[in-house]
Amino acid sequence: MADEKKCKNPPCTCPPAEDGKYCSASCEGTGDTIELDCDCSHEACQGNF
Repeated sequence: MADEKKCKNPPCTCPPAEDGKYCSASCEGTGDTIELDCDCSHEACQGNF
């Protein structure tokens, strides 16, 4: 299941934290909001535009 290895924020490409579903508090704070880019601030994230 590939979804388990990716942050639950759809535009984010980072792996989730070891004990969670999101890579950062920023991504977790998006909730059900649909965003076009990611603001997690991780340089490797391909969702940052």
